[in-house]
Amino acid sequence: MKKILLVDGNSLLFRAYYASAYAGPILKTSNGIPTNAIYSFANMLTSLISDRDYFDVKVAFDKSKKTFRHDKLENYKAGRSATPEDLIPQFQIVREFLDSANISWWEKENYEADDLIGTMSKIIENHCEDFEVEILTSDKDMFQLITDKTKILLPKTGTSNLELFGTNELLEKWEVAPANVVDLKGLMGDPSDNLKGVEGVGEKTAIKLLKEYKTVEGIYENIESITGKLKEKLINGKESAFLCKEIATINCEVEIEDLKFEPINVNLNGLINFLEKYEMISLVKRLSSRVGIINKFEANLPKEKTLYKQLEKWNNEYASEINFVYVESIEENYHKGEILGIAISNEKGFFYLNKFKNDNELQNFFSELNFKKATYDIKKTATLLKNNNIDFNYDSFVYDAMVASYVLNPNITSRIQNLVNIIETELFIEEDEMIYGKGAKQNKEIEVSTKADFIISKLEMLKTTYKPILNKLKEENQFDLYEKIELPLVKVLFEMEQKGILIDKLELDKQTARTLSLIEELEEKMRIILQDQISYDFNFSSPKQIKELLFDQIGLPSNKKQSTDREALEKIVHLHPVVQLLLEHRKLNKLYSTYLRGFEKFIFKDNKVHTIFNQTLTNTGRLSSSEPNIQNISVKDELQKEARKIFISNNDTTFYSFDYSQIELRVLAQLGEEDTLLDIFKNDRDVHAEAARKIFDLGQEDVITSDQRRIAKVFNFGIIYGLSDFGLSNDLKISIQEAKKFIEDYYNSFPKLMMYKNNLVNEATVKGYAETYANRRRIVNELTSTNFLVKNFGNRIAVNMPIQGTAADILKVAMVDIFEQFKNNNLNSFMVAQIHDEIIFEIFENEEKLANEIIEECMKNAFKKLAVMVGKTADEIVIKLEVNKSKGNNWFELK
Repeated sequence: MKKILLVDGNSLLFRAYYASAYAGPILKTSNGIPTNAIYSFANMLTSLISDRDYFDVKVAFDKSKKTFRHDKLENYKAGRSATPEDLIPQFQIVREFLDSANISWWEKENYEADDLIGTMSKIIENHCEDFEVEILTSDKDMFQLITDKTKILLPKTGTSNLELFGTNELLEKWEVAPANVVDLKGLMGDPSDNLKGVEGVGEKTAIKLLKEYKTVEGIYENIESITGKLKEKLINGKESAFLCKEIATINCEVEIEDLKFEPINVNLNGLINFLEKYEMISLVKRLSSRVGIINKFEANLPKEKTLYKQLEKWNNEYASEINFVYVESIEENYHKGEILGIAISNEKGFFYLNKFKNDNELQNFFSELNFKKATYDIKKTATLLKNNNIDFNYDSFVYDAMVASYVLNPNITSRIQNLVNIIETELFIEEDEMIYGKGAKQNKEIEVSTKADFIISKLEMLKTTYKPILNKLKEENQFDLYEKIELPLVKVLFEMEQKGILIDKLELDKQTARTLSLIEELEEKMRIILQDQISYDFNFSSPKQIKELLFDQIGLPSNKKQSTDREALEKIVHLHPVVQLLLEHRKLNKLYSTYLRGFEKFIFKDNKVHTIFNQTLTNTGRLSSSEPNIQNISVKDELQKEARKIFISNNDTTFYSFDYSQIELRVLAQLGEEDTLLDIFKNDRDVHAEAARKIFDLGQEDVITSDQRRIAKVFNFGIIYGLSDFGLSNDLKISIQEAKKFIEDYYNSFPKLMMYKNNLVNEATVKGYAETYANRRRIVNELTSTNFLVKNFGNRIAVNMPIQGTAADILKVAMVDIFEQFKNNNLNSFMVAQIHDEIIFEIFENEEKLANEIIEECMKNAFKKLAVMVGKTADEIVIKLEVNKSKGNNWFELK
């Protein structure tokens, strides 16, 4: 059977836009034409043509916003967000792309893409015996078109990871046949299309009804056999049910002129001209690497391959003063990584080593300080070398492309392939999964030549972008941030990861057993309350089953999305006793699965966890951790806090925690030059109590109640995180009018804050990015959005980034300074963790006094040192930084 691909153009283009819009800056040509959605669309479509061997491809678009469905329901699709401004011009460009590639596309006044695709699929089914159809769409309405000859290709994440839906897959998902998808939509509605359905009837109830009565018509023919509230809901919603079914039904009888199915014949020259016009050179490279595409294009795309020498053993005759090194490993946790190959390049050429054990010359190369090395991710590279018994001198690593590119644009995901998004280059690296496969099909045992070519391509990218990246850092005034803060921090984090944190396995086992027992007790309580409303195999951890239980069976009120997140459940907790138990169950389950049982797989033979401190993950410059995440263990929740007991110090050391006090508020006072706040901190007064005096107009002799202080605290931190009258009224359980008055009084008390916030938003809007005191930048595309909510989010980023990012920079400066001071004073004490504004150390008893002095001095002076590092003066920093400390033999004792 030959396959024809029918593509829902609008659906795919929207998905392509949103998949890429927040992964980094909006891709634009040098003339400012946005191309991010086109790029993803073109990449996905050409991949499919290559990988799935289609006979023909047709793309359908919506031609106009009004269709025949609006005649039946005036507010059809009303309420959808406005199309992002950056996407609007790309609708025309995508048609240009298809024309240039000789891929046919269709649109028709008064109809949607669904109707054109539905009609085409039926024509193929009825008139083309040797053909079958795959429909690429993210619109689940298309499920009604599934037959033995037609399947749906549904993108699961972004525009990749496709799932093929036939009749069996649909039955498994919705328990209905394709013909009944419209009945399902008629009953449960579809908020994205503004279809109400029958109010109070959700997915589970709708499926149950259709299993028994087959169709909407069948339900109403047998309405007298249905009882209770459900009958009442169905009677009240009858008109809506039939209307929604009618509107959800795809018209498969649209007149389509000149429709022919012919072997796909992509126009190579036209495609290349298009890609060059819109500056998508890396996509040309990507296409050239796909053999299937090349064959279909009769391709003569550039295929120059970097020449390299494959060595059995390294020889230092090949070494140079500066060497580019790439060590390949594909494990997510590089502490457990296996080296698959090593590539080295310098002025003498490119070299590849597939075998490296017992290579003394290679050991000498990595150990020699005079052989400087540039790589991508020093921390990972050094860990892989260490774990594979290859000696090295850490200080010979002088450049980290991952960290440098993160400084230039933290919005772009840290992968060596993404260096093309930092520096314009015609180089292209295929995705790892194209070489090694992914998931269960991942395979390291591939042909040596294929693997070597791939690793060399990564090395070439590293080498080619080296000077342009350093030049760009200098041009953007970010070189000091990279060289003096981020690069030295890599070594600090490497040492922290190597030291690891000791785990008390007995305590872990005890807490795991206790938490499991509490979960089982809770489940038993809920089963008693719910009785026959749930089956014996009901899963209390399934959001889907919980949603059906609460909103379909019990009938509790819900929002449009029928959310079961914590916030949604807290709003209805008073309406049914099981809701509170569900909240407790979720909390215990997270503790069990994430921090107790979940921790066991991360414990190494040394009884320690060696977490990965992610230096290039957040947009603000803050550190995060993974494998395992040690930063998310709450100290506010008593049960979660207990989990901190499993982290214990070594026999001859004690844990010390040093925590910045209200660092973000102090940064706000400094950067905003807010005199009243500065004075509060200068004189060591309680900032929340003082804010309460201002808001509530109290004198110094008046007693501040705990409630007043709490309200003031909400304000103080709300300024940083985007305080709104609606949010404040929600938090404080007061009216929006009262909230507005409180906010007005607060800004009157601290008059320079509003001016500072407005300046930050205005600057970020003009520049396109927000920046910290140390010139760390975050691109804020959201500020140009016409969507109120998106733009509002951009405003919050513009205010939050300079404050939170500067606080993160201060912490990093302190960590680097402490690390160096410990080394200079020959201390054996060491840093083990960094959590938010806190640094945790293991300190030897005989070093306690000096270590404490060093830590406190470095942390208190970090803002002034930061100023000097980035070419400013220490004198301009007038705010005092305060540090709290505590000690203990486990983390529980630290707070």
